[in-house]
Amino acid sequence: MNNIIDYYNTYDEDGRLFRNYSHQIEWLTTMYYFDNLIPARSKIFDGCAGTGNYAFKLAEQDHSVVASDIVPRNVDIMLEKQKKNPILKDIFVGDICECNHYDNYYFDVVLCMGAFYHLNENMRCKAIEQCLRLLKVNGILVITYINLITALHLNIEPKLGNISEILECYNTKSFGDSFIYMMPEEIEKMAEKYNIKILHHITSDGNPLLRCENFCEARKEDFEKYMELHLSICENKNFLGCGLHNLVFLQRF
Repeated sequence: MNNIIDYYNTYDEDGRLFRNYSHQIEWLTTMYYFDNLIPARSKIFDGCAGTGNYAFKLAEQDHSVVASDIVPRNVDIMLEKQKKNPILKDIFVGDICECNHYDNYYFDVVLCMGAFYHLNENMRCKAIEQCLRLLKVNGILVITYINLITALHLNIEPKLGNISEILECYNTKSFGDSFIYMMPEEIEKMAEKYNIKILHHITSDGNPLLRCENFCEARKEDFEKYMELHLSICENKNFLGCGLHNLVFLQRF
């Protein structure tokens, strides 16, 4: 856990989704699906809230939102935002694998958007069991993960200088740092194991290898057209398989 906290202590998590057009794809896609799937005035638990970008936006839309993160620095940033805009119902430091702050079946929606970037298979099971404990029947669970195949290609060095490390990562699903990658079929098997229905399985940002620096210098109207294309194909299995950040919306019975 310490290596995860150390990583986010030096990373600009608050600005990540808004850095440029390339990064905004993930934010805009996620909010598009939130707006279309989350019922009005829902009770939402954002269990990996980071610095609260989604939590505060959802609260502004009149949802009742509780936000938690495992990184104290991120929680401090949320608390500062809360002083200026006190709309979250609760904010605390917490581990989504051991979240005991609320009773069973308390929330309409549970967001687990980030934990699976860092958890092995056993810990992912603990996280999903806690999420389902908190989630009402017919409630919506949202999980994000980083796609292994795209991560491998994204990290290949010129002249294949690190191909041994790439092969090792393919076998271990990690480059030996705090990140752990998944395949789309793994999350689908997990849904089947826990008897939860997949509503949508998408890539929230698509394949970064298809986007060059010129993409971020596009005209606003052209980027908006690209977003139309992205939202039209982000659930396509072929596109999902090459996306970097993937997102699955699930419903418990």
